[in-house]
Amino acid sequence: MNPKAAIILLALGATLGQPKDGRPENSVPLPPEAARVARQFLFAFSRNDREAISSMLPKRIENLYGPCPFAGMPTLTKPRADTRAGAIDFQGPTKDAGLPGKGTVILRLVTENGVRAWRVRQIFWYEKLPRGAKLPDRSPTAADRQQEPKLRQAAADFLRAWVAQDYDRMEELTFNWWEVPRRPPKWVTMKDAHLTAQATTLEGLRIDFVAKLSVARLLPKNVGGNLWLVEEDGEWRVRPLTFSFFF
Repeated sequence: MNPKAAIILLALGATLGQPKDGRPENSVPLPPEAARVARQFLFAFSRNDREAISSMLPKRIENLYGPCPFAGMPTLTKPRADTRAGAIDFQGPTKDAGLPGKGTVILRLVTENGVRAWRVRQIFWYEKLPRGAKLPDRSPTAADRQQEPKLRQAAADFLRAWVAQDYDRMEELTFNWWEVPRRPPKWVTMKDAHLTAQATTLEGLRIDFVAKLSVARLLPKNVGGNLWLVEEDGEWRVRPLTFSFFF
């Protein structure tokens, strides 16, 4: 499968969710306004409504990117690139009981002021990737393999800045996917979402969800994941980088 299509499948949650890894968690009351924002965000994401998504993100940079979910700098392995898409796996302890200790960083190759550079697009956490999640497993060409050191460096710089809470540096290293227009998907429709709030050490509020999708108007599909909300100026807002589907 083309890696670009694979990223779309991942982003739309085309595999069954596995949000639990056996560690005990404590549910907490879910404020009605937080539930409304979370549900609105998920529906907007399922429609690729980037304008609506952008309106629900934090305004202040420390709320947009922080705090860091990692307890320390994770280990990076297996970089792979395919034209403009890149991925590299990570493993390391997290600060939140609901996040597994490993996952994948997805990157995008962009051109800025005439210079090509890798930027972090999204981070996915999971215990085990099922066979249905078609992440690229290698760099297919010699040109792609030559990009692997740059891809690794970009991911390492981003994660190092996150651990150091250097949010201005993170802003420089991020591909803001929520600012890029995309057409609504023709084959996936979100029908509903079940939300549960969990205690978290990452400030704000962590919401686990199970989204009920309809694929090609015929096939039901449930996907799970979580998102973090933070209160800013009396309103709940969603952090885009720690928004994650589990696989």
